[in-house]
Order: sequence, then C-alpha cells, then structure tokens
Amino acid sequence: MNIREQLLVTHSKANTLEVTSYIGRDPERLEELMNCFFSNEYRVTQRSAMAVSNCFDQHPDLMRPYLETLISNLSKEDIHIAVKRNTVRILQFIPIPEESTSLLFDYCLAYLIDSKETIAVKAFSMGILYNICKRYPELKHEVVPILEEEMERNDSAGILSRGRKILRQINKL
Repeated sequence: MNIREQLLVTHSKANTLEVTSYIGRDPERLEELMNCFFSNEYRVTQRSAMAVSNCFDQHPDLMRPYLETLISNLSKEDIHIAVKRNTVRILQFIPIPEESTSLLFDYCLAYLIDSKETIAVKAFSMGILYNICKRYPELKHEVVPILEEEMERNDSAGILSRGRKILRQINKL
C-alpha cells in the first residue's frame, strides 16, 4: 500500500483504520505515514492526523523517534488544525525531553491565551502544562493565573471541566 495515495482516497474512519491496520508495528510503514503527517500538503496532513493518533494509541513506543519533530512541527505558522490537535493530544502522554520542555511550555501557554484556538487544543495543552509542572513545580505560579483566566473567559464545558481538574492537580504539587 502507498499510504499517501490511500489517505487521498477518502477521509473516513474506515480508511483511517485500514491505514492504521496496515502500519501495525512496522517502523518503516510508520515512517511513511509520519512523512505524510509532516508534509506541506494540506489534504495529506489533514487525513494523516487521525491515523497518526490511532497508531500512537496502539503502539505508543513507535512514536518516540518522532518526538522532537512533533514538537518542532508546532512552530509552523500554517500547521493544519488536525495536525496541531493530534500532536498536543499525543504529547500529553509522552515524557518530554528536558531540552524541549521550555519550548513546549511556551506553545501550550500561547494556545491557552489565544481566543481563536480550538477547545481540544486548549484542553490537551492543559494536560501538557500539568505534566511540565509536575517536573518543575515552580512553573505552576505561571500556569494557574492563565488557566483561571481562560476558565472565566470560556464557557465551554470541556474547558471548564478539564480546567477544574488540572487546577486541583496543580494545587496539590
């Protein structure tokens, strides 16, 4: 299977599952998918995002070689929202290398502050910020006010629920 061509056939859950099943635990096939995910082709990156997320759910260890690239990819101005959303979703569950922590911390704070950012990206960013605060508790003093402000400004049930949960966890640090 040519993964890029298969992704372009249709944007559906069934197609995503077909691609994910084909990749399995094969690192070479995953590399082909990740090349699609990091490409500059709008439709290819969009359609690869769900497959990348599914691959991570099934075999999280296979994603480790792409950790630095996942983080640096967030710096793209024109990153597709599906790529950003699935990247921050994945990064909640992977230990972040110390040398990338500061950059990722800044990205996640910026996502929280941005009134145009999607609810999912904000919620996943809260999880990443909490994980960073577990390692560096002194950062909680920077995160808490921004999190509280976002909860006052945003009436989304997802933001409020996740925000309350993260605030409770951070305050225990």
